[in-house]
Amino acid sequence: METNSNDEKQTRALLDNLFEEVKSFRYAKEVRALFDYCRRMQHLSAYNAALVYTQQPGTQLVLTAKQWEKENRIVKPNARPLIILLPFGPVGFVYDIYDTEPIQGKDSNEEREQLIERFINHPFTSKENNPFFYSEKIKTLEYNMPFFGIKYEKMRAGSNLGAKIEVFNKATIDVPIEKSPRGLTETTIKYGSRFWVSVNDKANKAEELASLAHELGHLFCHHLYSSEGWWKLRKISENSKEYEAESTAWLICSRLGIDSRSVEYLYGYKDDDLIPPVSFESIFTAVNTFEKMMKGRLTYKEGYLYKYDKEFKQIADAEVARLKPKQTQERH
Repeated sequence: METNSNDEKQTRALLDNLFEEVKSFRYAKEVRALFDYCRRMQHLSAYNAALVYTQQPGTQLVLTAKQWEKENRIVKPNARPLIILLPFGPVGFVYDIYDTEPIQGKDSNEEREQLIERFINHPFTSKENNPFFYSEKIKTLEYNMPFFGIKYEKMRAGSNLGAKIEVFNKATIDVPIEKSPRGLTETTIKYGSRFWVSVNDKANKAEELASLAHELGHLFCHHLYSSEGWWKLRKISENSKEYEAESTAWLICSRLGIDSRSVEYLYGYKDDDLIPPVSFESIFTAVNTFEKMMKGRLTYKEGYLYKYDKEFKQIADAEVARLKPKQTQERH
């Protein structure tokens, strides 16, 4: 246990040092260069792309040693490892394409450019050719919102209001906690909401995603007060809050191929303009959380309710424990 604790402290100190370097980015031009790099590196999380950029700006394609082997390339002995954060561990290492070479044959610019083209320039099938792409993302988001204490609904509003988020603990949400052995039914817990998100019912799917990215950006950057004391309210200016939320929305939308209004806000700052004081770690953590919510269905243990709300944790764990004997009987 002590070793794990020490590893976590070392990892935290390492990440803090890297983001200390990012804090030196005070001019709009520097920040846009960082964000644009994160937009292009879609095979990495935005958080990890920022870490790579901080350590070695200008890298064109980074993969782990195992991933390079699958591409018939090996890491050179003198290669510089770049640190990234792993989903289920402390840290991992990736290597720039120029720190690798083919397992067989001579290296060539053409081969490197083909790999860069495949991973960076065309990482996914075009979203425009898939009409269900954004709809599926929204469905997955809707499923996962209750895990974060969020009540979600459409609202009637004018075209000038895309969405809004507020602290609200008077609604009831259904939180999925367990599927039947055959996956046909799902047990839910009725629990009190903590936040309310509303989106304009006239918005198309891309606009809906962009609006949700902005509003949930405020939540995940901890701009909203938590009446249950889930976190300490960050005392920053309204300009700083908006810059963080707009940055979160722009990163999410640009990585999805959505043209959002956030670009107008960010490019409203000229190259040599100072940006407001912001937390880049909060921005990239918010992007990671949102993208994780879009990627697939989470479990009840992966949201804010289980992490911060002791009462919910006790109720959910007790209900799952109660269901286990019943599920065992159903299997037989």
